[in-house]
Amino acid sequence: MMGAGGNVPRLPVRMCVRCHVITEALVVVGLVHQNSGPGFVVYACQACAVHYPPEPDVLTVLPPSRQAVGEE
Repeated sequence: MMGAGGNVPRLPVRMCVRCHVITEALVVVGLVHQNSGPGFVVYACQACAVHYPPEPDVLTVLPPSRQAVGEE
């Protein structure tokens, strides 16, 4: 697939949060939420990603809603 002007599109590259190497093999190791402005994603290379715990699934962490258990 060609980009604008006939150029081949570039793959996204990010810096590893642990070893500071620029990599194309990205692994998401964290999400930073902010009250003012957009948050951001924290990336690591595949070699460093094993040093970070997996992100929890928010659907399993949150308690069920009251409507889901039938309370009124």
